[in-house]
Amino acid sequence: MQTPPTIIEVVVSDELLGFHLEDGRFISVPMAFYPSLALATPEERGRFEINGSSVYWPELDADIGVEGLLAGAREHHHYARQAVERAVRLGRLPKTALEKTGAPLQPV
Repeated sequence: MQTPPTIIEVVVSDELLGFHLEDGRFISVPMAFYPSLALATPEERGRFEINGSSVYWPELDADIGVEGLLAGAREHHHYARQAVERAVRLGRLPKTALEKTGAPLQPV
């Protein structure tokens, strides 16, 4: 089994999450794939730890790896739901966001 490439730089914006890899590739997905990050503040998204082939956001308890990005994987619905609950609790989304399923999440 081949080891995933190491992340050397992380790019996080309102639109995308991207990793610059040691082999020269840049891979990215839309930020909407990861509600835990999409619903966080820019400051929260900026506080992360690179751990080889994955990135961890301690405040958000989010861990995203190279293999997931390469596969185009989205955040598991359980963690996405937790992100919505956190955003409602912090006043970033209206309480009605907890009733919606599958709808795009828009901060208040």
